[in-house]
Parts: sequence; C-alpha cells; structure tokens
Amino acid sequence: MGAVSIVTAAAVVLAAHSAVAQTAPQAQLPQVQAQQGEGRRRMNDPERLAPFGLMLDAGMPEGAGLSGVLRPSPYLRLHFGGAHNGLRGALRAGVTLLPLRGKLSPSFSWEFGHAQAASTKTLNRRLADSTQLPTSSMERVGYSYVSTHLGLEFNATRRLSFFVRGGASFMEMDVPSLQKLDEPFRDSLSPVETKSWMMRTLQPSAKLGFMFFFG
Repeated sequence: MGAVSIVTAAAVVLAAHSAVAQTAPQAQLPQVQAQQGEGRRRMNDPERLAPFGLMLDAGMPEGAGLSGVLRPSPYLRLHFGGAHNGLRGALRAGVTLLPLRGKLSPSFSWEFGHAQAASTKTLNRRLADSTQLPTSSMERVGYSYVSTHLGLEFNATRRLSFFVRGGASFMEMDVPSLQKLDEPFRDSLSPVETKSWMMRTLQPSAKLGFMFFFG
C-alpha cells in the first residue's frame, strides 16, 4: 500500500505540474498580445519611427532656407538651420505647435534669425575687386528678426508635410559706419554712409515649404 500511495502521489504531482504549464501560456497570452500591439503602434507612429528630418522653405524676410527638424511629439516641431536672402546668409531657429493631429492641422510658429553685418575688411576686398557688382551698401547691413506666424500644415504621408504660414516679423537692422574703409574708398562715401545707424520695424511676413522625415 505504501508503494501504491507513493506512485499515486507522484502521478498527481506530475498532472498538476502539466496543468500549470498549460495554463500559464494561456494566462500570459493577453499580455503578449498587448505588447505586440504596442510594438505595432510604435512602428506605425511616424514621430517614433522618424523624429528627424529636413525643412526647405522660402519667405520673407529670411529668403530661402534649409533647416534640420526634430519632432519630439505629434504636436511639436523644432528646427535649426540657415537662410539666404540673396545678399547674405543668416542663422535661424524656431518652434511650431500643432494643436490637432491628422492630415490637416493649424500651426503656430515662432522663429528667430540673425545675420551679421559685413566687416570692414570684407568690404575693402569687395570694393577692390572691380569684377563684382558694387553692392557694398547692402552688404554692410546686419539684421535680426523675430517672426510670429499662423498657418496650416498638411501631412501628405507619414514622411512628407507641406505648410504655409503668415504673420508678422519684428526686424532690427544694424548698419555700421564705413569710416574705417581704406583711403581710396573712403573719399567716395556719401554723407549717409559715413555714419552708423539702426532701424527697427514691424512688417508682414510669410513663408511656404515642406518637410521630409527620415525612416
């Protein structure tokens, strides 16, 4: 009887262990499915898959620009890069808020840019080169601006977005004196060019462009 009892107990233990082993995967199945679903959602989320991109745009007052873009969330865009207005380049940085998520969303943007005025040495070289156009007066103008724009952003695909924005820009233009130019050029200065001056103005501004995200 003792041997039969031992065999019976062993059979019961093995049966219980087998039942637990079969039940455990079934109990974990919803959790595994949830993890797989979360993984698929992450792969299909363009902000998680491709947070970095490039922005190409054109507008006033900065001209044509190229910037790197970061979108840490579906509602936020950050960009940093450069622009050129035909006379000089500028550095710029900005932030865009998108209150709605979908194919089409309004946008609120703020951007800061700065272009350094040309130095006296640069102007001397420019004026000494007779093969170049005499645009020294405009080249010596440096400027800074802060723009506030309201716009629309259209997400054509998860990688490609188009936008149009309009608003106002506060500009500060700095024009240094040309008194330090070399003697041959100083004699040809007009009375206005002998003095430095600064001008602040508020003007309408707008831009349009597109963004392409990698991934």
